[in-house]
Amino acid sequence: MDTKLIREVTDWLKTTDLAEFCYENNGDSIEIKTQEALPEPAQFACSLSAVTSPAVGIYHAAEKGQNLTLTEGQIIEKGAPLGIVETFSKKHKITAPVTGKLRVVAAQEGNVVEFGLPLFFIEPQEK
Repeated sequence: MDTKLIREVTDWLKTTDLAEFCYENNGDSIEIKTQEALPEPAQFACSLSAVTSPAVGIYHAAEKGQNLTLTEGQIIEKGAPLGIVETFSKKHKITAPVTGKLRVVAAQEGNVVEFGLPLFFIEPQEK
């Protein structure tokens, strides 16, 4: 295919509002897509801070004999206990990474959790 023709077509395409152009002639073909034709990745704006499971194990709200009740909407201080993930060999303490309002409690007592699974979402609050 003639490079001069390709240049002319691409220059012409810039002057139009077309996002894609296909051309075929005598077995030669060209397909041009502008950036407008490309799908844009999804953009999500989220101010919530996810608290994820540190390991594969079983989630417990508190140690045996202790009581910890977490409810959506309550204010949580940075470093406050959020529960424990118990594995075969260790108990991983979960603490709040930020001070804020507890928006989502996804963790349920006695459920198996995966590494990286979101257990809580906290809306950070400025002091």
